[in-house]
Amino acid sequence: MPKIIDERARREAIAEAVWAIASRDGLDGATVRAVAAECGLSTGAIQHSFPSQATLQQFAMELIVERVTERLAETGTTDPHPAPCDESATANHNTLALVSNHRNPAAISVAEARAVLDETVTAMLLQLLPLDKERETEARVWAAFSTAALTNPDLAPYARKMDALLATFCRRCVESLISGMPADDLAAGNSRSAKSAPTSRAGDPAAIAAHLHALLDGLALHLLVNPDAAHRRQATALIRSFVASLT
Repeated sequence: MPKIIDERARREAIAEAVWAIASRDGLDGATVRAVAAECGLSTGAIQHSFPSQATLQQFAMELIVERVTERLAETGTTDPHPAPCDESATANHNTLALVSNHRNPAAISVAEARAVLDETVTAMLLQLLPLDKERETEARVWAAFSTAALTNPDLAPYARKMDALLATFCRRCVESLISGMPADDLAAGNSRSAKSAPTSRAGDPAAIAAHLHALLDGLALHLLVNPDAAHRRQATALIRSFVASLT
């Protein structure tokens, strides 16, 4: 019987090979020959899935957008574990204990509920920063594609799509922090008594969301240039400080 090939899976594997090369050598190094060698396929197999290098780059960039969209959707509708940071294991354990009661608001006080919300949003935001090897590789790949998109009109739409995605995510996080409601509850259109919502010193939500977006972009670039532990701790502290400023 002829071998059945999952074309979507093969296209994704090829795109991931492009990512690996772009992370190490830049996007210019991701030639068809280099990609074929990276993923163990012939150049003919690569060209069967992608007629040109341009279509390969477009799919690779589109797949990054898809993966990030999926990850943000997951962290926006579940209770994520806090990202690694400088706090003690005991503090993290206590936060997780509060998060475990997130779906049972009656079990925790208003102050505890706010602590859960702040920690959850902080963890979601830290997922967008290169604070570990996996996220550093992803950020390096995206930086390579974004740079190429400045002069490649075929890649520019994907860069704009990612930018719009992050802008929406930042807006939801800010609205959540200002209202005191989890982001998934906001998305579902739920509401709660204004008396139970903590007060906030926040200003214009749109301006604050734009500030957050710029902060994330700047920190991501800073961490790519300076990926040592001290700078990662500083970036984590800055995100925590931003979240706390909206309480």
